Amino acid sequence: MVFFLAFAACTGSLVDFFGGGEGPDDTGSDSTPDDTAEPDDTDTGSDIEADDERVRALTEVWEGDYPCREPMLVRVTYVDDGDTVYVHPDDGSEGFKVRFIGIDTPEIDHGDGDGECFGDEASDFTLDQLKDKLAWLGFDIEYKDDYDRVLAYVTRGEGVEGFHNRVLAREGYASQLTVEPNDSYADDIEEDVRAAQDEGLGMWESCP
Repeated sequence: MVFFLAFAACTGSLVDFFGGGEGPDDTGSDSTPDDTAEPDDTDTGSDIEADDERVRALTEVWEGDYPCREPMLVRVTYVDDGDTVYVHPDDGSEGFKVRFIGIDTPEIDHGDGDGECFGDEASDFTLDQLKDKLAWLGFDIEYKDDYDRVLAYVTRGEGVEGFHNRVLAREGYASQLTVEPNDSYADDIEEDVRAAQDEGLGMWESCP
């Protein structure tokens, strides 16, 4: 965990980030899916404002050893599955798709019977933790993957408990998936997954 620092150049396409304040153009607002999840009636306007203020005030964000750009404050607008979401930057620029670094959650059924054990549970957990909420994206060396998704670490709170990538691993919602060069937390995530396996948490208890 580090304070906001100056950054080196990301590998991959960065033209969109440095041109006129525009965000990545791989998915604009028109291409962001509509979320069909039921609204959370327990959150009042004051609750949301208080949570937004808390996240904005965070002074530390999880990012790689050599982050390719400064952290970005975003609102999660749609949850595709446990490890993939759509976001819109808080500065009002275009939305884009984010894949969480270092982990892999089971697939959900997208209508062709390809769902995996505990995929729905992992998706629901990320939905509950992130949907419609502010979060900080921290980056590593490589900015996008081969599918044009932004690669990021997600911070929602203080300490390890606020590091969503590692929480997914530690609570048994995700296995480890290390894709170099974005491997800054590979050892930590490996320990998280092993601990979840040893304790029989999440999919390690429910799935054969």
